[in-house]
Amino acid sequence: MALMNKRGKASFRSRILGGAALLFLVAIVFFITIQVGKQAVDSERDHQLNAQLVPRIGLLEAYKTWSGGSAIFLDLRPNSAFARTHIPGAISIPAEELESRYLDLPDDRAIITYCDYPLEESSAQAALFLITHGFPNTTPLRGGIEGWIQSGYPIEP
Repeated sequence: MALMNKRGKASFRSRILGGAALLFLVAIVFFITIQVGKQAVDSERDHQLNAQLVPRIGLLEAYKTWSGGSAIFLDLRPNSAFARTHIPGAISIPAEELESRYLDLPDDRAIITYCDYPLEESSAQAALFLITHGFPNTTPLRGGIEGWIQSGYPIEP
């Protein structure tokens, strides 16, 4: 009976130690998962903050650049919006396609990005993406296409 008692105690101790080790591993995995998620949220927030800091080009300056032909205007709106109206000579690459198509852009001229939104959120994010991917002379259009239209500048079709 004494022998069984010692074995029973040893078995009980090893089960407790095994359970504690398993609990420790679960805690480590949980901690790592939380940290990875936090980094992803921080990265997205930092990207948005950085996009807000990208300098915008004013409408008059953009119009002068357009008139001189020294920049490419990149329309980030859906194809259907581009078909309805756009800045003459603009290239259409919807925002969701930019990562797969940005290498199609010529790299010998400035790029002015624009979208529908007067706060230029999409065009600022696209400009930041292009700047960090080898197109340093990229800037969003302040006021977007709506500002361009309200200023009386040319549109197509």
